Amino acid sequence: MVQSVPHRHRASLTDRSIRADEATARIALGALLGVAQFCAGGSAIDPAERRTIEAIRDHLAHQPQIDLDTLTLLSPEDLADQLSDPIWRARILRGMTVVALMDGELSEERLAYLRRAARVFGEGDEVVNTYANLVHERMGLVRLDMARRGFIAGALRDFLGRGRLQAAMDLAHYVLKQNDQAEAARYRALGDLPEGTLGHAYIQFINANGFSVPGEPGGPPGTLARHDCLHVLGNYGTTPAEEGGVAGLQAGMSRNSDPFFSILLVLAEFQLGRSVVPIETGDHQNDFDPAVLFDGVERGLQMNHNLIGDWDLFADAAVPVHELRQRYGIPPRQH
Repeated sequence: MVQSVPHRHRASLTDRSIRADEATARIALGALLGVAQFCAGGSAIDPAERRTIEAIRDHLAHQPQIDLDTLTLLSPEDLADQLSDPIWRARILRGMTVVALMDGELSEERLAYLRRAARVFGEGDEVVNTYANLVHERMGLVRLDMARRGFIAGALRDFLGRGRLQAAMDLAHYVLKQNDQAEAARYRALGDLPEGTLGHAYIQFINANGFSVPGEPGGPPGTLARHDCLHVLGNYGTTPAEEGGVAGLQAGMSRNSDPFFSILLVLAEFQLGRSVVPIETGDHQNDFDPAVLFDGVERGLQMNHNLIGDWDLFADAAVPVHELRQRYGIPPRQH
């Protein structure tokens, strides 16, 4: 059995100090291959699932030298026998659930497999219950899980923390698509800042994609405008694959939330074709790139500040984008 790291109560799933050695990575990847083979039903592993396992190997396990074809496929019981650390078991269960979603299929058989894994790992029900909610089309509960546990939770806490009255007014403006000309003008004025600054680049991004700024009809609440700034700071476009990269970046940098639920958002929206966000994203299925997503997670893990939960766009608007990338520790893209 691999020697486990000391158990840390309430240890964050994004704790960068807990890194996989090669032996642990081989066991984890074997379990991911095991669930992929189960999903295949005896056939060859689905290419999307294999690409996902490769991306996890490269960007989260940081063991690109491992040849997946040399690994032993592990059942949940095999993994439980070989790896006792609760943090790694929790991480691997989340990885198994992501892999089981990647071919776009949902089934009771896969749900039973994941429940079995959670049981033998000694894990709770929250991860597998989210898969069950997807299987049974309980999308309201899926959205609730994401709001409570993913990066959205940080944005909502900040949104509500400004006061119930102001939060209610902002939400009403968004839902009713009402105009707030003063707020819209404040955002639009960012476009007058010098070229290369975040404010100027943000408005360029908004205009190029036909988006609205907060205060305009159809514009997002001010807090959620930070997401658009992450497209700029992270150098991401707006295709489904690129949205996956931004979601990965947000998942990695949000230290107080569970990255699984942030990843699940883009998986459900762009890989499964299930609508989980309250905006129109179009009709998408199998539009997801796991390499871009997990490269985003890796980048987010290296950042030193949560730009969704605690950040003022206007305080940094006049700063050049390249300086902000250095300030917040945003590394270059690899994918």
